[in-house]
Amino acid sequence: MPEPPAPAVSIVVPFFNSEATLGRCIESLLAQEDIGAPYEILLVDNRSPDASPAIAQGYADGGHLRLLSEATAGAYAARNTGIRQASAPLIALTDADCAVDRDWLRAIVDGMANPNTAVLVGHCRYPADASLALRLLGAYENAKSRYVIEGCPPANHFAYANNMAVRRSVFTELGPFETWPRAADSELVHRLAARRPDLRLRYHPGLRITHLEFVRGRHRAQRLKLYQSTNAQIATFRELSPWQRLAVIASLLLG
Repeated sequence: MPEPPAPAVSIVVPFFNSEATLGRCIESLLAQEDIGAPYEILLVDNRSPDASPAIAQGYADGGHLRLLSEATAGAYAARNTGIRQASAPLIALTDADCAVDRDWLRAIVDGMANPNTAVLVGHCRYPADASLALRLLGAYENAKSRYVIEGCPPANHFAYANNMAVRRSVFTELGPFETWPRAADSELVHRLAARRPDLRLRYHPGLRITHLEFVRGRHRAQRLKLYQSTNAQIATFRELSPWQRLAVIASLLLG
């Protein structure tokens, strides 16, 4: 019998105590539109004591969707385990508390059509019952992502592994994620800019997810403040100036 075709995309999803949202995440990944090639899903359990490993096991088929485990605590350690086991040239990353749109993989394949594109990030929204404050904050976050990635120097660039795609060759050449508590996704794009300035980080508005964890703006703002403090460990990272932040707001208001 001929060998089955190799997957075009490997989706890596780390999880820890994610029983409330993991099923919705997996269902969204299984419902992807046809991309003309198979894809695989690698779920990586980070030693969850709750029911999420059993939920993941219920979907695992040993081929299309596999359940892996990583004993070292931390989402980036779990992501690295999935990446090592991935067999596709494109690595898609999301989190267990996110649901992706049906055309998410299509957007990744289309966005990576340019061989100079090494990393994609996209648009993140919040649930329908999210507060007005969170919806406004989400609109600002997306405007900021687009403004920074399309118009700012690499020193301002950042990434977010809940809605991200990376060529496998990037990890082969540069190595895995740093196993930091946070900001290792942004560190990767800074490492890329330093060592492969010919390759690009790009923002793709069609790469869309819903972040299920947050429904209140203050909770998301607290998390963003943590990211701001951990970004400081990236030697080349520079926060936006007040004037640049005003420019983000203007770009949002003016569409």
